[in-house]
Amino acid sequence: MKTLLRVFLVLICAALLYSSAMYGYVWLQMRPITPLTAPSAVASLSSRPQVHMVHAVNSVARARAKDARYNGFEVDLNRVNGQLRVAHDESEFKNAVSLCDIFSAVKDPSQKTWWIDLKTHLTQADIDRLKKAVQHFSINPRRMLFETTAGETPLLLKQNGFPVLLSVIDGFNEDGGNAEKRARLNAEMQELLRQYQPFAIAGSLGKYPYLKAYFPHYNKAIYSATTVRPSLKKKFLKEAMFKDPSVLIFMQDEYTHFPF
Repeated sequence: MKTLLRVFLVLICAALLYSSAMYGYVWLQMRPITPLTAPSAVASLSSRPQVHMVHAVNSVARARAKDARYNGFEVDLNRVNGQLRVAHDESEFKNAVSLCDIFSAVKDPSQKTWWIDLKTHLTQADIDRLKKAVQHFSINPRRMLFETTAGETPLLLKQNGFPVLLSVIDGFNEDGGNAEKRARLNAEMQELLRQYQPFAIAGSLGKYPYLKAYFPHYNKAIYSATTVRPSLKKKFLKEAMFKDPSVLIFMQDEYTHFPF
């Protein structure tokens, strides 16, 4: 009996230590920075309920496996032999399926929010085909959020009624403590927001503290896709992230066939 009690106490202590370590990790990731410049007053033009998404739903099997658990899917859209296909990079080209195949794999695609990570530029012809697919599955175009960088593509998407997630500029979280560099980075990002008026800024967890500090009033789509395995830090991250009302989308990763 004493042995069982010792084992039980050891397990309890281990669980508490693990929980504390994961909470500490999240605190370090989310801790606010000391601003070097004043925050931008630029604000988003629209809002919507917060959505928790799963990363890289690039196969029919993964779409089916995650259908009941998530209200939002992130999908990589690439160009394969001239056609738009769901694939992150060349390693996925061989088995790449169409976006319609992913839509067909879930019970009701019209109730999902779709984060489409564009790995290629789009033409008007591409967008016309996307509009037909969205219409065929009765998906509101506002549920189709296209992540892209500056250029012609975000302008075409907005002209056709699709919301844009504008990728945060490279090096946004690398000011080196230099106020002048910080001001330049903020000015560059603010100009892009003025020019493209995206629905939200898309950025990694590492850039989030900087986006929160310098663009507190702009919608954010944040991703943390480095941990696939089950981890308590995912739960803590989700809870912490959604305390910020400007984070409308938070995306995480997990194994395909395990609900973690």
